[in-house]
Amino acid sequence: MQTLFLPDVIHIDFYDKNGNALHQENILIGIHTFATRKNNIDLSPFLSDKDGYITITKEHLQKRADFFISYGIMDYGSLDSAKPEIQIYFWGNDSIDRYMDYWEMILKSKKDRQQYEMWGDIMGKFAKESAELEIREREELHLFETCFNRKTKQRQDVILVSDTWDKPIREKNYKITLSV
Repeated sequence: MQTLFLPDVIHIDFYDKNGNALHQENILIGIHTFATRKNNIDLSPFLSDKDGYITITKEHLQKRADFFISYGIMDYGSLDSAKPEIQIYFWGNDSIDRYMDYWEMILKSKKDRQQYEMWGDIMGKFAKESAELEIREREELHLFETCFNRKTKQRQDVILVSDTWDKPIREKNYKITLSV
């Protein structure tokens, strides 16, 4: 059985329907991976820069997988055991709404950050880690609130690219036409 090999670096360029470079900041994309057993791992968020360009390294992908798995919502394998097929997708507003509703509900009662800011290192390593996690969650929620995707009428996720990452490769380049 083939497994997933993460590219060392991924470059994504966005273009409009006329083939012109789309200089759009904060286009939010994700990467679906497909598990051979257990549950799929979603790698997000990745945002375009002001030139409509995204660069993702293998380290970024692994870090996003580690974050995703760390929440322990379901049982996950590792990226090493995933199938080699991936999908790069544009986050639709329905998915963004679900994501934001979930995290707003969780974060409205969180006080780890406030407690840590008040008591500092007196509270110890666990409190610091909880505060850092809350800060990261709030930052990511802000990314989803302010991304370009929110300004579109695209309700459903859109699969932009389906590909196979079945062998070691240094670089993957994708030129994506965005018509949302």
